[in-house]
Amino acid sequence: MRIGLACLLLAFAGTVQGQSVHKCVGKGGAVSYQSEPCAPAQKAVKSWDATPAPPPSNDELWRRHYRRKQGEADSRYLSRLAGTDGSRASAAYAPSPAATDACAAAKARREAILRQDNDDVGYDARRALNDRVYDACK
Repeated sequence: MRIGLACLLLAFAGTVQGQSVHKCVGKGGAVSYQSEPCAPAQKAVKSWDATPAPPPSNDELWRRHYRRKQGEADSRYLSRLAGTDGSRASAAYAPSPAATDACAAAKARREAILRQDNDDVGYDARRALNDRVYDACK
């Protein structure tokens, strides 16, 4: 008896079909939604398949979770860089006045040396000047 009931349940479990929904308009404009096609006296407005989407797999749920976490981390990082996160951490990215003065001084020194019209300022000397400016301005 139990084996017969189990076989019967398995037979019906494999034949699950989608459900169609029909929107019908009857006399006087009465709208009805039904699973059977509209009667001849009714006007069929729309029919669609109402088969539910299968639930996402475990792998898909984990992908969504990691994408959401990555988006949150990116948002926190960009907010911190923009200074809109409410913390003072973004102040570490602003140059101090002393660093700005050192940078300006290094640039002025480089320009003064290059303006002297010395043809003997070679590639290595220019590279050294640019490296000093880079170090002062970073």
